[in-house]
Amino acid sequence: MRARRGRSKPDRSHRYELISCAFGGHVLAGTDVRVIDPGDGLIVREFNELRWYRCLRCDSWIPRPPPEAPTRDALPARDDIEVPLRGRGLRDRYVLRLIAVERAVHVVVLGGLAAAVFLFIGHRTTLRHDYVSIINGLFGSSGGPDARKGLLGDFRHLFIISPSHLYDIGFLLVAYATLEAVEMVGLWFAKRWAEYLTFVATTLFVPLEVYELLSSFGTLKLVTFIVNMAVVIYLLLGKRLFGLRGGHAADLARRRADGGWAAIERRPPGGPVVAPGSAP
Repeated sequence: MRARRGRSKPDRSHRYELISCAFGGHVLAGTDVRVIDPGDGLIVREFNELRWYRCLRCDSWIPRPPPEAPTRDALPARDDIEVPLRGRGLRDRYVLRLIAVERAVHVVVLGGLAAAVFLFIGHRTTLRHDYVSIINGLFGSSGGPDARKGLLGDFRHLFIISPSHLYDIGFLLVAYATLEAVEMVGLWFAKRWAEYLTFVATTLFVPLEVYELLSSFGTLKLVTFIVNMAVVIYLLLGKRLFGLRGGHAADLARRRADGGWAAIERRPPGGPVVAPGSAP
C-alpha cells in the first residue's frame, strides 16, 4: 500500500476535537502492540517501517516508530478501547465548562463580598470612628449633602443598617455563593442535575435583572442579562431540558451518533501522508 503525498489536512469542522488534542494530546490505540493486522487499518497502519495511528478524537494520522518493548501481541478488542468524547457531545462539554467558569467568577465575587460584610461587622465601631473623622475633615462636623454622595455615601448606608440585617446580607451572600459553587462543580463534570439547577436558579433572577435594567440602565447589567439569557436558552433548547426536542433520550441518542466506534467508522479514515520527496 502506498502512502499519499502531501500535507495532512484534518477536518477543520472538528475544531473542538482539534483544541482538545492540542492541549491534551492525541488519543491513540495500539501503540504497545507487537503486530499490526491488515484488519486494523481503520485506526492503525504500517508504512515504510513507521506506524501511523489514527487519533480516535480528531481523526488525524500520527506517525510513530514500532514499540521497542511491546506489551501486547495484537490490538485489543473494540470493547476494550475507550473512544474519547467527540462531536456535539464534546462541543457541549466545552460550553458547559465555559458556563462553569462564569459561575466560578460569581463564587469568587460573592465570597469576597460576604467576607467583607462579616469583617465590616466585626470592626464596625472602629470603622464608624474613622468614617466620622474623614467626614469631619472633609466637610466639617455638619457633614452636608456632599457627604452622602459617592463612596462615602455608600459607607454611610452601611452604618445605618443594623448589625442583624448585615448578618442576614452576609449569610445570603454565602448561600448564593454556595449555590453557584454547586452549579460550577456539576456543570464542569456535565451532570444532568446541574443543568436543571442552573436553569432554574438563573431563570429566577431574570425578572430582577429586567427590573434593574428598567430602573437604572447600566452596561454591566445589560451584559449580565444577555449572558444569563444565553445560558437559559442554551440549557433549555440545546440540552433539551423538560422533555423539549425529545428530551434526555434524544440528547443521548445524538451523543451516541456522534461518538463511539459508529462515528469513527462513518467518517472516512483517509490515510497517512508523507512529505514530498520521501520514499513511498
